[in-house]
Amino acid sequence: MTEKKVVSFIFSIIFIFLCSCQKGVDRDFQISRLIDLLKKENILQSPLMGSYEDNSHTARKFFPLRSSSIIDLGSGENPFGIKMKLQMGGVELNAIFAPPESEYSYNLSFPQEAVLDFGIGIIKDENSERIVKGEKKGINFIISLELKGRKKTIFQKYVSLSSLEKEENFFFSRHKIDLPFVSNKARLSLITKGEEGAFSFWYNPVVYRPGQKRKNVILISIDTLRADHLGCYGYSREISPTIDSLVSDSALFFNTYASSPWTLPSHVSLLTSLSGVHHQVYYHDEKIDPSILTLADILRQNHFFCSAFTGGGFVSSTYGFSKGFDMYREGEGGVFHQNSSELVYGVVSQWLDRNRDKNFFILIHTYQPHSPYACPYPFKVMFLDDEAKWGHLDIMSYIGGKSGIYKKLPEEERQNIIDLYDGEIRYTDEKLIGPLLEKLKEMNLYDQTMIIFTSDHGEEFYDHGGWVHGHNLYNESLRVPLIIKFPDSKFKGKKTDSFVRLIDIMPTILEELDIDFSGLPFDGQSLIPLLKDKETEDRIFLADIGDNVLDSHVPQKITMNFKRYKIIINKKFSREDLQFFLSPPPSISSIELYDLMEDPFEKENIASKKKALVYQLTKKIDEIYQKAREKKKAKLEIDEELKKQLKALGYIR
Repeated sequence: MTEKKVVSFIFSIIFIFLCSCQKGVDRDFQISRLIDLLKKENILQSPLMGSYEDNSHTARKFFPLRSSSIIDLGSGENPFGIKMKLQMGGVELNAIFAPPESEYSYNLSFPQEAVLDFGIGIIKDENSERIVKGEKKGINFIISLELKGRKKTIFQKYVSLSSLEKEENFFFSRHKIDLPFVSNKARLSLITKGEEGAFSFWYNPVVYRPGQKRKNVILISIDTLRADHLGCYGYSREISPTIDSLVSDSALFFNTYASSPWTLPSHVSLLTSLSGVHHQVYYHDEKIDPSILTLADILRQNHFFCSAFTGGGFVSSTYGFSKGFDMYREGEGGVFHQNSSELVYGVVSQWLDRNRDKNFFILIHTYQPHSPYACPYPFKVMFLDDEAKWGHLDIMSYIGGKSGIYKKLPEEERQNIIDLYDGEIRYTDEKLIGPLLEKLKEMNLYDQTMIIFTSDHGEEFYDHGGWVHGHNLYNESLRVPLIIKFPDSKFKGKKTDSFVRLIDIMPTILEELDIDFSGLPFDGQSLIPLLKDKETEDRIFLADIGDNVLDSHVPQKITMNFKRYKIIINKKFSREDLQFFLSPPPSISSIELYDLMEDPFEKENIASKKKALVYQLTKKIDEIYQKAREKKKAKLEIDEELKKQLKALGYIR
């Protein structure tokens, strides 16, 4: 072989290698957030450059009132504070604030078949009205692409400021643009021109490559759903046919325990894999500490597009739940709508139509089974006797609020309440879970999607002398359903009686997605070793209630298990607390111990028969709480809109 041929051969090998590398990059490319890539050097022009000072209180006047700086994992530095969580119309968006004249420019490479997905918007509030000058004109949103010295406008839309008056003080629209394949750097610029001081923004512009086979995650939390009211858990009524059918493709966990019997702390545990003693969110004016990593944080960092659809209230973004989510929507799943499950499915379905080709994580939450027990016909009367007293009921109002939670009702009223609750479950099964599973199958997303179906806590129907939830730690409050459909229905048909926890869900998701979480301070563990029969021991669950939560006058309670035995430690009621209730609380011991295998309904307290075990468990609990380092709790102020939601849920007056 001549020297010339040798050189030619070497260059051919190098070329093939580089091409294969490029193809590998294209194949591995998932999603790139421009909001994360934005640094100070990317900002060529902005009115904030000369007026904004980091961490300055006066700087807030340059931003919408209902906005805050992004602290999502991976969001990077925040020059001039322009990366923000922006609330509008019940939705919190990740946005790049871009008041005119602004220009943000990036040097980027694009894989083959790449798409730029983004939103544009303008919002008006008291701050913007104060600083917008002159006649109301409008904003021109422009995206330009410069490649090999040639600059081209690839998107342009003019939005009149007068349109805000017709759009409830905001305008918002979504767009997609196909991008050319660029192996070398191209210059992409986001530009706003127009009225000085207007609050215009780009909603989470992302570059991604659609159409790749990937795993997706959908986490469904049905608020206030008892495990023992589902057919797959042995319930005699046919109220959950779709949920029961999901079990045939899934792993079923018969004994799953929440960390708290009420919504806020339980969802914090679900989304952080921390017990209450470690996340320390016990009261209605506390929120998730910003330093705590959430499930959405970690999935966002690993190229998942993260969106949530919730009922708000104690799952509101106000409590820090939106951290890590690209979009956090609340309202449809709330108690203000009798058809909340159907409304939630509607917005989720629309979201899937637009985002099916992304690598996604969706959180779905609804209060549908939560009191007030009310849903549309025929579901609200589906299980009622002909002589039923109520066709819907706000039980908290009926019993007199928190002071009436220990009030005994006639058996026919108790059964009426259970019948209404069951109707809500059937409605949710048919109008949310059924359509969602069918939608995923129609879109060819079902097999590649990990679906986790669960609840945050149960509901009491005077099982132990009390109503609703939030004040007892018995199984009717803490034992929740857990059904996990893995991608390609791995582990389908697997059923386990082992004790597991809600805090185990987050590590299970991460392990299934091959995301390394070693070294993170989780209280939970992945359930995959259990499903692979590599683990046989029951896990230890820990749950508690803070003292006098929501002015309930119920003192602190703690529960923990050791294998089949469950201990409950009850702090005594004070004389003042006892005077609060219309009917006295049932007489209980300060220490309760139950054998959950022999006595799953917790009727026989055997603490006096197993004093050594009681001593062992109380000592262990004391050690856990002694070691838990007291954190600086993140307090919040509850606005009027959130107060309305919490009042409707019966939590505050």
